[in-house]
Amino acid sequence: MKLTILLSILLGLATVQATEATKCNVDADCQKILAYDLCQEQEDGHKICVHKPLFPMTGQEIGGSFVFALVMLLSNVGGIGGGGVAIPLVMVFFNFSMKPAIAISSFSIMCATLARFFFNFNEKHPEKPGCTSIDYGMTNVMMPLTMVGSLVGAYVYVAFPDLVLQIILTLLLFVLMMESGRKFV
Repeated sequence: MKLTILLSILLGLATVQATEATKCNVDADCQKILAYDLCQEQEDGHKICVHKPLFPMTGQEIGGSFVFALVMLLSNVGGIGGGGVAIPLVMVFFNFSMKPAIAISSFSIMCATLARFFFNFNEKHPEKPGCTSIDYGMTNVMMPLTMVGSLVGAYVYVAFPDLVLQIILTLLLFVLMMESGRKFV
């Protein structure tokens, strides 16, 4: 309860600032920040930095596509979302900053989850004849908490800059790694 109140206060005190697009004159101005950014002229005549289009893909992006697909496949088979691993992969292989990497990771997790749901939708429970393998009672318990977590995550995403989000992700992954290691031993 105290953690919820503290988190609410922190989110309330956090100032939400709209991020301004980086202005540029040539591609080299943008590539100082991210290697795949290009200088593009907007309708109003101003030039801003935008991420390069999907095609043509570089060798790094092609390799990243295979690695990303493999990691998401293994995460899906293991029953976890894979977001903690997907975000750094998108940042490394596709040169996105933190916030677009979170959006891409979330979308890929949603697609993988939908595929897993449709694949397992009609699968029968091995010990209970006439029942599906999906425990809908468990989903009734978990979904409200998942929705609250998504709402809090959306506020954190908007309220904090990329660096703070990277620190939070790193700390979270470190704690999860330590917990997994402790349970393994």
